[in-house]
Amino acid sequence: MIIALVAYPLSGDYRKRVEALFDQPLTFLTVSELRSKSIFQMFRQLRNLGAERLIIPLEDDNSSALLPLLSALAAAADARIIEVIDPGLQRRRLHRFAALGSLFRSALASVAGAVAALKCWFELGRLMRQDRQTARPAIGDVAYLKTNLWFGIKAGGSVGHVSGVINAFLRRGLGLNVLAVERPVMVNDRAAFFQIDPPQVYGVPSEVNLYRFQRSFSRQAGRILGSKPLSFIYQRLSLGNYVGVQLARAFGVPLVIEYNGSEVWVQKHWGAALKLGALALKAEDACLRHAHVVVTISDVLRDELVERGVEPRRIASYPNCIEPEVFDPGRFPIEEIRGLRRGYGIAEDATVITFIGTFGMWHGVDVFAQAIVNLVQGHRDLLERTKAHFLLVGDGLKMAEVQRILSVEGVAGHVTLTGLVPQHLAPLHLAASDVFVSPHVANADGSPFFGSPTKLFEYMAMARPIIASDLTQIGQIFAGSPRVTTLDSGQSLPAGAVALMTEPGSVADLVRGIELLLENPDWRPGLGAASRKEALAKYTWDHHVALIVKTLYEVTS
Repeated sequence: MIIALVAYPLSGDYRKRVEALFDQPLTFLTVSELRSKSIFQMFRQLRNLGAERLIIPLEDDNSSALLPLLSALAAAADARIIEVIDPGLQRRRLHRFAALGSLFRSALASVAGAVAALKCWFELGRLMRQDRQTARPAIGDVAYLKTNLWFGIKAGGSVGHVSGVINAFLRRGLGLNVLAVERPVMVNDRAAFFQIDPPQVYGVPSEVNLYRFQRSFSRQAGRILGSKPLSFIYQRLSLGNYVGVQLARAFGVPLVIEYNGSEVWVQKHWGAALKLGALALKAEDACLRHAHVVVTISDVLRDELVERGVEPRRIASYPNCIEPEVFDPGRFPIEEIRGLRRGYGIAEDATVITFIGTFGMWHGVDVFAQAIVNLVQGHRDLLERTKAHFLLVGDGLKMAEVQRILSVEGVAGHVTLTGLVPQHLAPLHLAASDVFVSPHVANADGSPFFGSPTKLFEYMAMARPIIASDLTQIGQIFAGSPRVTTLDSGQSLPAGAVALMTEPGSVADLVRGIELLLENPDWRPGLGAASRKEALAKYTWDHHVALIVKTLYEVTS
């Protein structure tokens, strides 16, 4: 057996090229899977992999920053051979002695991380006792802080959000200084980028690295921004980080915090339970206390912020959005669309039904997978008559479950799993599709669904019909659109229909929605045109950023 140890899922293209190096299938193991376990359980799993060879594929130079961490994990594994594969597919042997050196350095980093976490605890205590300072936007640039300790993230809603907000600020004539560990993708070159050096070695538990990074980011950003005139600071909230609070207070400028939900909640329900959860929550509270404006993306999160003590006047709530020039169905000539289909072995005249996303816990991609199986088993004649083909673009936590569901005999020929594709290629994949599905599911703990799915607005902008879960904001966006259970083939759609709505989590409803759009191709152009019109009228990043700026000036005037 060959195990591929990766920090994040690889892009579909790079994964295929790595797999082609070996004459047997690869089993992929991600760091996030290991993080969900205790240190003892992690060590036991690594010691019992049963692998002859363990490889560490590094897709790009940014991913190389995680090599010491991956080497330390590899040192604990039972594999006889350890290899590193670089972006150019060159292979080099990693000797266990060298890997053990990484393990020793990781132990030192763990101690340093614990000390950093303790210092942050006391620092946050002081900040929670202090009042928010009075500040007004001055003449100067925006400092955009992307404080996530992530590498090599090339696709997903967060990528579109970051580039969308930055580019919209630029269109308003604001100068941008972007500080992050790597340059965000699809950001206009007019934004000045300043790289923040990440830790060179990582400790355990993984959270302690966040507090080492918090302190390092603060020092580096202070040096970078010290001589620059600033209008305000914008920080995308990340786990355990409150750099924006420190810098805004040091420079006497307003602070805008982007809040996409509690990162502590996300880790508890969708990730690995935090060892230092109280500290991470304290960092969130400090950001919310000191922010002059808190930007969020749904009414559910707005209400949550009020419950956490943020005055309503300080909240700018607007859904996620799109870049109209990027997600424009007219951008792509027919030959380019046909070429993409040919590359995946999809017929040029197929009816392509598409999901795109990072296969997260809330995306419902497993519901879509089961709907595909039910359609193949119960409606094969319809699929063959309409030449229906299912395209799943992405990768993530639910991929293994999706593959298991789709492994039923007779299904493979109807489905293409592309793996991750870079964000700039997402619009082409959508342009090559005929129907989109947005099968989001409710939160397992019964709390209100707080998301604002970026893919939903990208779907709308691409002028294709959408089948979507009738779930909080999604239902509000498509208010007036019919439930699939109220429709029959051959009838006219009700006035105001923008999408077809399903019960969240209902495989039967999703099957019915797909049936209806296959049986009634004349419905598709009208639904697609209506959704694009709605997206351009309300859901562009220029709309989103205009509210941020308006709220900031109102709050600080």
